[in-house]
Amino acid sequence: HLLKGFQMNNIISIAKNTFKETIRDKILYGIIVFALLFLGSTIFLGAISLGEDLKVIKDLGLAGIYVFSLIITIFLGASLIYKELEKKTVYILFSKPVSIFEFIVGKFLGLWLSIILNVFLMAGVFIIILAAKGGGFDWLILASIAISLFELAIFVGLTIFFSSFTTPLATTLFAIIILYIGHSLNLLRNYAERAGGIAKYLGEVVYYVFPNLEKFNLRNLVVYNITPDSSQIIYPILYSILFCAIFVWGAIAALKSQDL
Repeated sequence: HLLKGFQMNNIISIAKNTFKETIRDKILYGIIVFALLFLGSTIFLGAISLGEDLKVIKDLGLAGIYVFSLIITIFLGASLIYKELEKKTVYILFSKPVSIFEFIVGKFLGLWLSIILNVFLMAGVFIIILAAKGGGFDWLILASIAISLFELAIFVGLTIFFSSFTTPLATTLFAIIILYIGHSLNLLRNYAERAGGIAKYLGEVVYYVFPNLEKFNLRNLVVYNITPDSSQIIYPILYSILFCAIFVWGAIAALKSQDL
């Protein structure tokens, strides 16, 4: 029933406003400046790597884009719904013919588009740096960055979900915890299997409940020029869509429970 009678124009309007609001954030510009400075520094770090400069630049550059885009996502998403609730602007919005579904989906799309724009900016600078070092154009870099956007989409949904019922600080902490667990699931599962007993079953529960973020990590393949197969591209995208849908549904349910 969430989809019944929703207006696409409302979603687009909310997405546009959210996009404009997020890209105007002054702190965002500070993060982007630091990110670009870091990408520029990879030239010097690569120069002292004993002939492995392109590998070092690729490794550090892709890692830098990933880390800074995560910081931006969590920073912007942690307060996205919370500040609307604090300022009571949602009451004005919902007094109009706008549903909670339209509001959440619009917020999700607007924030994700803002993240995509910032990632493209960093990726463009990174590709120019590689070209300047004689690395040429590598489509694997774009594939890795594109897949990482779907991991970031999970964090957009996650921060929107937590932001709908808790503070920005708590949302940030939850996001960091899930980030750590999400990249450690394979290790945790293997450890639990070796431990046996109830630990094995708990390990399985954690493995399937939390998003496995390593599925989106193609950075090592890019560094060593290994072409990913189609399943390494398609499966993470479908996996991301599933978790985004879960978090969006959760955010809608959280707002509905507040009788807005």
